[in-house]
Amino acid sequence: DGRFGNPPARLGHFGGALSGIPFRLSGRMRTRLGELSVDARSGRVLEIALSRAHLRHGWVEVERTVLHEMVHQWQAESALPVDHGSGFRRKARAVGIEPSARRHLGHGGPRRTID
Repeated sequence: DGRFGNPPARLGHFGGALSGIPFRLSGRMRTRLGELSVDARSGRVLEIALSRAHLRHGWVEVERTVLHEMVHQWQAESALPVDHGSGFRRKARAVGIEPSARRHLGHGGPRRTID
């Protein structure tokens, strides 16, 4: 329905290599917009969680957060460190998002973290 802009163009930057994982909306996330869960023992990606409250920021912002988390998923599935280092920043730019762990959303509110 177009709410996520043009995902096929952006998703192509992952080479179709990302595995299908669950997405979960969380009503408990207060300071984070999104987060990737990875099993500490196996390194297997478990899910991407998004803050339910983040939906009020609009689909463009939600898409940016989803892509941010997908960059982390790409890191994990490529056996790379899941961090916000130079590899993350390079891939984030390649998929067309700001390579940042923090964004200011809203008017005068706190900065929100995307992990």
